[in-house]
Amino acid sequence: MQILHYCARLRLEDGGVVRAVLDLTAALVSGNKSVTLMATLGDDWPLAELGVQTMQTGTFDRSPIRFSAKRLASLKSHIEQTDVLHLHTPWEPANLQLARIARQCGTPYIVSIHGMLDDWVMKTSALKKRLFLRVGGRKMLQKAAAVHCTATAEATQVKRWIPKANIVVVPLVFDPSDYLDPPPTSDPDKHWPIGNSPRPVILFLSRLHPKKGVDRLIRAISIVTETHDVRLIVAGSGDPNYELQLQALVEEVQLGSHVEFVGFVEGDRKTSLYRIADMFVLPTSQENFGLVFPEAMACRVPVITTRGVDIWPELEESGGALIIEEDVASIAAAIIQLLDDATQRKQMGEAGRTWVGSTFTGDAVVNRYTDLYRKAINR
Repeated sequence: MQILHYCARLRLEDGGVVRAVLDLTAALVSGNKSVTLMATLGDDWPLAELGVQTMQTGTFDRSPIRFSAKRLASLKSHIEQTDVLHLHTPWEPANLQLARIARQCGTPYIVSIHGMLDDWVMKTSALKKRLFLRVGGRKMLQKAAAVHCTATAEATQVKRWIPKANIVVVPLVFDPSDYLDPPPTSDPDKHWPIGNSPRPVILFLSRLHPKKGVDRLIRAISIVTETHDVRLIVAGSGDPNYELQLQALVEEVQLGSHVEFVGFVEGDRKTSLYRIADMFVLPTSQENFGLVFPEAMACRVPVITTRGVDIWPELEESGGALIIEEDVASIAAAIIQLLDDATQRKQMGEAGRTWVGSTFTGDAVVNRYTDLYRKAINR
């Protein structure tokens, strides 16, 4: 089976889509599948030792972010030679072009939505997105062998926009091994020394974007610090102007000694950051699968988040997460609840770790992708 993935931009700083694509392609290769990852921009290609074949398309040579007819002709031969094409995210104009070629070649294709048809997302730039669906996006999705969602809640939202599509739910591939059994190189004392006055650490780790709720979290911390001396670590990067707004907010509410911005983290620095956290808080308005949740839970870190996460029912059922409303008062109350109850923190940490171990270890999830591809080929 020859599987061709296309992700327009391979930049881990862009968020979870790239991480999901890299993890999925590597897992498929480890299952003895032949996989090529094709991309146009970015530097975060799979490591050579993973065995994922890579291909760079060359820059977009038509506006907006599309390929010229000459460039498409060179890409057509690769699509013709593959058994199934897997496209990522619905809003890429280039994906419309590649899907059209796949239909011409008789190559089945799958589109992963990655949360981008969720209700919250569809309310932003709504006219532009409706127009995109009308001029080709809806056809691309309805003609796909499968439209891939990672949670039932996501599939429900997607169905409102493309009711005739073949919607399939398969969770993201996630390898929890480095979190369940952290390597010695992720020693927290090496990366995040606590010093002489340890304080409970509240961790936010995600792309810095208004929908993620970091501004509400900062305001919640201003309530928490009235009774508790805590340290909020904000890990992630985003639009520089938005980062400046968040830093100005910290000064406005006089939390300079309680909030620390550490930028984008990955690898051992990220793993060690989870290991020093007393809780993980992401009060988001919209999140698809959210790999940060099983990452934190694998490290025995209790989670606080909202129903804006598509997998919130699974997180709540695991026993490792509190699902709350998005408002500042609810965020502060949940943080204080966990700060005041060490037993609950420990129980949630163990429950979350157990859930991650039982859900994501082994080949069960990646085998579901293999079945998805087989059904697409035989459809």
